[in-house]
Amino acid sequence: MSYISRFILKAIRALFRVLCFTIYFSGLYHIISFLRRHHPVILMYHSVNDRSYPYIYPDNIVSVENFEKQIAYLASKKRVISLPELIGYIRGGRLPADTVAITFDDGYYDFYSKAYPILKKYNVPCTLFLISGILDSSGMKWEDYLAFLINNSRVDNLRIDIDGRIRMYNLKSSEEKIECIRDLNSILLYMDEDERGRIISELELQVGYSKPSERVMLTWSEVKILSMESLISFGCHTHSHRSLKTISLKEVEEEVSICKGKVENLTGRRCSIFSYPIGKRKDFDQSIKEILRRLGFEAACTTIPGAISRDTDLYELRRISVPDDSSYIFKCALIGLTLQRG
Repeated sequence: MSYISRFILKAIRALFRVLCFTIYFSGLYHIISFLRRHHPVILMYHSVNDRSYPYIYPDNIVSVENFEKQIAYLASKKRVISLPELIGYIRGGRLPADTVAITFDDGYYDFYSKAYPILKKYNVPCTLFLISGILDSSGMKWEDYLAFLINNSRVDNLRIDIDGRIRMYNLKSSEEKIECIRDLNSILLYMDEDERGRIISELELQVGYSKPSERVMLTWSEVKILSMESLISFGCHTHSHRSLKTISLKEVEEEVSICKGKVENLTGRRCSIFSYPIGKRKDFDQSIKEILRRLGFEAACTTIPGAISRDTDLYELRRISVPDDSSYIFKCALIGLTLQRG
């Protein structure tokens, strides 16, 4: 990423904070919140961990401290219901006021060790979307492995050829490493798996590859324990976490049905809610929605930002990605003010 691009991004983030500050402390927040009180919000989390935890893609982490403050606020100020309950309200065309549902994507171990104890403390329900193939292999998502490699780099500079273009990164500071991780993630996200694998192999050579020493994802035995908790509902997030628009419809059906079967067999519960991998507008279409209907899914979550309304498509539920913040930035996210793109 060029210096100009980094400067522009920093300026956008700074202006966004000013906007949120102005809306919240001017009183506009309370007016907007009142006007939107019958538009429930689905919150999307991934990992709850130390902010500097090197094994997980940094933008997917909410710190434990901020998470507890967020849950305490929601428990006291909002009506937090389960996602299946919210889906029932949408079907009935009656949306309760000041309502929030909470979801977690992927199935990180820190859900078991850090997030759920806090949810249980405040009696807050949530839905956990699992990637069955990663739990099978005890592996990690490629973007988390990318973060691990860069965060644990033994070199201060990186030079890598991507599509015939030489990209250079400084890795001397934590900030530079995060910028590198973000930039490489955006480049590799929709890349062919073989080419992505080649680039990651090159990264291993350059940064001084060492095998991760910590487990990042849940095990099936931990999922089994969690399935005994009434506050948790489970959903399907495919078998290998590939964008469904990059594979054939036959492969889509396999990805979804394998995951659905494993989750149902392990938890002993019907799995009727889906979460699209990546989840942007270009990651699903009507044909994919039809496959989900045919396989018995009642709803599907995206990563497109927004709130719920009476005419919401149940197979295109919008969610707000929760920021690592517990002040006015978090509260503004609850009214849909976010830098999240869909």
